[in-house]
Amino acid sequence: MSRKLTILATCLVAFSLLLAVPGVGIAADKLKIGLMFGLTGPASPIGPVQMKGAKMAIDEVNAAGGITLNGKKVLFEAVVKDDETKGDVAVRRFKELRNEDKVVGIVGSTFAGIAKALNNQVRRMPIPYIAGCVAPMDMFEKGKLAPTTFGIHGTAYSIGYSGAAYIATKLKLKKVYFLAPAYSFGRDQYKGAKAAFDKYGVTVIYDEAPVKTADYTPYIQKIAQAKPDICMMAQWGTGAIQVIKQAHELGLKKHTKIWFNWMTNVFGSGVPAEALEGVYSMMSWYWNLEGFADKAVIAEGKSFVDKYTKVYGDPPDPYAGMAYVGCKELIRGIEQAQSTDPMKIAKAIMAKPTFPSMKGPGTWRIDHQPVFKYGAFVVQGKAPAERKGKWDLVKVIGAYTGDDYLPPLKTEGY
Repeated sequence: MSRKLTILATCLVAFSLLLAVPGVGIAADKLKIGLMFGLTGPASPIGPVQMKGAKMAIDEVNAAGGITLNGKKVLFEAVVKDDETKGDVAVRRFKELRNEDKVVGIVGSTFAGIAKALNNQVRRMPIPYIAGCVAPMDMFEKGKLAPTTFGIHGTAYSIGYSGAAYIATKLKLKKVYFLAPAYSFGRDQYKGAKAAFDKYGVTVIYDEAPVKTADYTPYIQKIAQAKPDICMMAQWGTGAIQVIKQAHELGLKKHTKIWFNWMTNVFGSGVPAEALEGVYSMMSWYWNLEGFADKAVIAEGKSFVDKYTKVYGDPPDPYAGMAYVGCKELIRGIEQAQSTDPMKIAKAIMAKPTFPSMKGPGTWRIDHQPVFKYGAFVVQGKAPAERKGKWDLVKVIGAYTGDDYLPPLKTEGY
């Protein structure tokens, strides 16, 4: 009797462990997807719009009848978490999503450091993970990237490189000041910018401010004293709004041009129109591509804008757009794989790496960063008199399509 009980207990333990592994379990009519962004803390201006985009992707798939998985119709359910813009909280909730909520994949992160922390967890506990933010450059290095991690926004290196290349080749400015936040998001931008400036023979002065800086006055005063042709600013979250606003209040634009490296609707609408006027920037995508030459991309973007505006009332932020695309990619991978096994999903995505987006087709590289038809759009802040509404913030003046938008694969060990 005792031997039978031992065998039974062993079987129960083995069964429970089996169910703890994503992708191995009983087929269900509804699969759960974890959505985790910075809904509070320094990332809180952006996290909520990412959540809207990802949720809309799930609602859209469900409204179309879901996907067919092994001959059975399957719908999706969002399990929402707030990482509070804290790495330890993000890791704890990642484990909850994977081990307790039994999600089949996770779309999330608003801060670069959190994306890296989650990738490290995914290496130990495989699950499909689509990073919804710009991620640290070293996360994508061969041997460090988890086989089931993908980064829909690529790295901050690209932001810095493309902005610097535009400043050097289009604006033809030679003296640049670079103000970064003191963590990987800012430092990786600088690596990209420095590579471009070295290539084009441009002088750059580097400075950085702590992540939670609220008063940028001393930094802006140093910029003014240096008298650069242009100042690149690499802040993010609440810091982005503060640095643009304070640069305007202190009159920096009277003496130097301003290039805010990575603009979003949320940041632009958070400062007075006068503060944004004339400011150059890069955007992953912009909701109004009026006047842009590529009619197919305009039409694709308008289709997404119309759907999003119908649901939420406002035009989408570029980060809502990328979270939407990232969530659609996770679902596409499940359908392509005909499985919820993490490795099979990753393999299926890479077997057919091209996918649609509002910024033109994207194709996953071997390092799980996508190359889009348009990597980013160059914009300039409109004058208050030019604006036709709350969200009419900038005009698109160009796009970055160069093959060297992303870091060379050989620098990542591929």
